[in-house]
Amino acid sequence: MKFSYNWLKELAPFKESPEKLAEFLTARVFEVESIEKIGADFTVDIKLPSNRIADASGHIGIAKEIASLKRLRIKTLNHVAKLKEDKKEKAGDYLSVRLEDREMCLRYSARIMGEITVKESPKWLRERLEVCGVQSINNIVDAANYVMLETGQPMHVFDFEKLQGRSKNKKNIVVRIARQGEVMPALDGKTYSLPEGTLVIADEEKPIAIAGIKGGEDTGVSKETSAIILESANFSPAIIRKTSQKLKLRTDASVRFENGLDPNQTVVALDRLAELIEEIAGGVTLHGIIDAYSHREKTKEILFRAAYANSMIGADIEPIFYHNAFLSLGCVVRAKRKDEFIVEPPTIRRDLQIEEDLIEEAARLIGLDAIPPVFPEVTALSPVEEDEILWEKKILQFARAAGFHETVVYEFTGERELGRFFLDSSHTLELENPANPDTRFLLPRALIKYAATTAENLHHFNSVRLFGIAKRFFIPEQRTTKEPNHIEKKDLVFCYAEKNREDAECFYALKGVVDSMLDSLGISEHWYDDAIPLESRKHLALYHPYRMAEIKIGNKKIGTIGELHPEVLKNIKAKTRIAAAEFDFEALVRLARAEHEFIPPSKFPAIVRDIAVNVPETAKTEEVLNIIETAGGALLEDTDLFDYFQDEAMRDSEEKSLAFHLIFQSAERTLKDEEVEELLRSIAKAIEERGWEVRE
Repeated sequence: MKFSYNWLKELAPFKESPEKLAEFLTARVFEVESIEKIGADFTVDIKLPSNRIADASGHIGIAKEIASLKRLRIKTLNHVAKLKEDKKEKAGDYLSVRLEDREMCLRYSARIMGEITVKESPKWLRERLEVCGVQSINNIVDAANYVMLETGQPMHVFDFEKLQGRSKNKKNIVVRIARQGEVMPALDGKTYSLPEGTLVIADEEKPIAIAGIKGGEDTGVSKETSAIILESANFSPAIIRKTSQKLKLRTDASVRFENGLDPNQTVVALDRLAELIEEIAGGVTLHGIIDAYSHREKTKEILFRAAYANSMIGADIEPIFYHNAFLSLGCVVRAKRKDEFIVEPPTIRRDLQIEEDLIEEAARLIGLDAIPPVFPEVTALSPVEEDEILWEKKILQFARAAGFHETVVYEFTGERELGRFFLDSSHTLELENPANPDTRFLLPRALIKYAATTAENLHHFNSVRLFGIAKRFFIPEQRTTKEPNHIEKKDLVFCYAEKNREDAECFYALKGVVDSMLDSLGISEHWYDDAIPLESRKHLALYHPYRMAEIKIGNKKIGTIGELHPEVLKNIKAKTRIAAAEFDFEALVRLARAEHEFIPPSKFPAIVRDIAVNVPETAKTEEVLNIIETAGGALLEDTDLFDYFQDEAMRDSEEKSLAFHLIFQSAERTLKDEEVEELLRSIAKAIEERGWEVRE
């Protein structure tokens, strides 16, 4: 947000230059993104975190920060607006306000002013708005924008005479949800169709403003305006955010409202606006405020313990420092014991909710650079063995060697995406406050993301091989009260698609990759069961009903392989068939652990050689591996399939080519090239004796 350097200096009399102020703010409170000179002033562009919008989006808020850090006195701290109210004319006789939904509008405060003169703003006001990036309109609108920039509370002004009411002199404002089909011409010259759920400010006939976002053209202030209604309200952040997203309309007001403001500030800002308009536009302020306040916001009481704060900060700070620091932030502080306080932060400090928030504020006021660095006192513990990462790396190395690309997927989904894969949301975990409908649920099936990504890549590439390990989340269909309400698991997924490949070639190619991967993990005796029970087919509906199988060890299922259903391919706009395999990663790791014995790695270097073998199309990868590993002997440390190839000529002759990385290594000595070459010749001879061809 943009702030005026001169304005800040008026409020808090610091001595720093704009550059030095930027350095100070960045080091102690908020990052300053840029400084720009405009006329005789400087624009200071400050990046505010969302939890500080309520108190720091106005110049007074930033000035308070500077003053508390530098121990200065801010000039407007106790300012009370001095209005020339007409005691005979009561605002309540001319205006009423009704809140139809008190959860959507927490407070709506209004004043009425008459006999104003609309004209150009004074030079000082125009220049101040310009520095803050706001265009000057007229003195009334400019005053409202000025007060927003000063206090952080968005303001709006209506032309009193343009509101439609039951009588000419008594107007009614209703804060309600827009009705179906309602539209509103806005001050920016556009007409907005109001989507379902939009909160509006309306008169007796129609919407006159999109609440918290944009005013309506029909009730805008013009040169003929003589009587006005001043609005200062507080709206639900969620409704403002949703409406802003639906309309693709973000304003200075909406940015503030959607991050949550303090409802106790509406009247303070309202009186300040009336005071400023009296100064620059004349007029008479009617007596009293129309104030619809759904429920008064109270301050929180937080127990603060100095000893605990010192342990968190890592410094020995006297309790009196904390006491004075919280007073400088506008808190009410009451002593409970010598080093314990009850702290009541002002309601405008929405970020101060718990004791740790207060500790963080105290550390910031001390200055993080002033806190001496101390090594943490920890008890040295032996590392916990976690070999799951090792298996992830092993699978990663295998998949890359086989020509697959690792992909990280987004672990959120929505009804629309689930529907494309014949899945419903009955057992999914739903977010309480999703960013949009397409991220409403946690991902219940990792495969759908990989399949969609494969389909997207087929628009750009002829061959796509993707894999990854991703989490899925689901609610079990049947569970006991002792079990968790949801389950989180990891899935290993492979997707393979290639244009211009005939029939089920991709399926069998992927099956070969799966065989090799399981072999590389030491998982043997796996088989493919295509006699899938009817109760299991509902979960497998996204696969082609006649081109899928469950991958099993004995009678235990560890995964599924198949082609995606033709309707699924159509839904995701895939250019060709997609073969996929999905595994329960944790089950794979358990099986691999049972088959492996860990030995220390050799300190001697390895020698890597590649070999390619032409074999019949029906030959299993496992058969080739057995021959290679038997002939390679004890010095053949590892064998990995890294390529599967079959051109048109090989398809005609029902052959395929498999290429392997051979890793030779000794635990006792450095191998020589000559003995590795001798082993390669032995391997080639064993392969040729089987009637297969070793390809150079």
